[in-house]
This record gives sequence, structure tokens and C-alpha cells, in this order.
Amino acid sequence: MSEPDAPIGLYGGTFDPVHCGHLRVALEAADALGLEQVRLLPVNVPGHRAPPVASVSDRCDMLEAAAQRPLIVDRSEIERGGVSYTVDTLEALRAQYPRRSLCLILGLDAYQGLPSWHRPHDILALAHIVVAMRPDVQGAPPPELDLLAANKQSDDVNELRTNPAGRIFFLSIPLLPIASSDLRQRRRNGHSIRHLVPESVDDIIRQRRLYLS
Repeated sequence: MSEPDAPIGLYGGTFDPVHCGHLRVALEAADALGLEQVRLLPVNVPGHRAPPVASVSDRCDMLEAAAQRPLIVDRSEIERGGVSYTVDTLEALRAQYPRRSLCLILGLDAYQGLPSWHRPHDILALAHIVVAMRPDVQGAPPPELDLLAANKQSDDVNELRTNPAGRIFFLSIPLLPIASSDLRQRRRNGHSIRHLVPESVDDIIRQRRLYLS
């Protein structure tokens, strides 16, 4: 498949702050699936968690500092305002790319909570779901997820490339055990996080004195 027709990856989150674990997932997915790009989508107001600690501008600046091709920052959820619903983002992208493969990258926890998302059936109609998980992690999905994902799982990367949406693909990645909440706590406790985030991100955090209270 030529590069302009290659799948587009989508990876959302609060990125509060973005860290090496986030970047590892995005880059591993891009490599394994042959994604032309991975759009990092900072949420405006999350629907399933507390509001971000850092401001929108600080979170976006940190993402811009960390992102290098094939990773790009997509501010569409910020610009849309209000609560960020993934299905709204997918509908806008599908209007832009009617036949192109869209791959929504989720961690295992987010995937298992998918039935509680806004219009989850429409999400699967608009994009593939790529579940990033450690090779040694196994877990029984909740019954609601079984119904949502019935007959949609695939272990063939080519299916993600030749179909625009509708498949669920499990991608085993040796994930880095880093959490943004732990990094914020380390900052509050006066500890360095320089080995856990890109140097450019750490520079912004220290210069702007983020996450100290």
C-alpha cells in the first residue's frame, strides 16, 4: 500500500504530562501496523476522569515538543470545545477520509471500559480498535464488551489495511510502567522525572513550574 493510502493511527488522552510510555505505544503501533501517521489527540474535557491539572496550552506545548514524525499533534478535540467524545472525532475524520483505514489505539483498561463510552457501537463502525497490551497480561472481558466485540477480532494486520473500520486487533507491546499521575506526584514530592519524559517536555515542566502543587 502506498504511503498516502496507509492507515492513520489515533491516540487520545489527557497527556498530563505526555511521557515516554505514551510515545512508546504510539511508535510501536506505527511500526507494527504500517501507519502513515499517529495523531496524538489531547482531550479538552475528559468524560471518564477528573479534569487535567495542566492547562490546555501547557499540555499541547508539551505534546508539540515531544512529537516527531510519524507522530503529529491533532488539536481537533481542543478546538471543538466541551466534553471530548471520541465518536465525534472519528465522524469528522471519516468525513475527511471516507475510505481510509482509521486505527484507534487504546490501552487494555480503556478498551475494557469501551461499553461505557458515548456511542460505542458507532466507534467500531467508524474505526478499527487496536488494543495495546503487555504480552503477559490476560484478563476476562466484561460481558458488555463481549457483546460489543462479537466476531470483530482479527489477528491479521492486512485486514486493518484493506478495511476502513470494524476490526479489533490486539497488539502485544512490552509497555513501560509509567503513569502521568505518578509523574505529577513525583513532582509534588520534589523528585526528578527527567528519565521518564522526553528532555524537551521536562524542560517545559521545570521552566513553567508545573505539577508542584
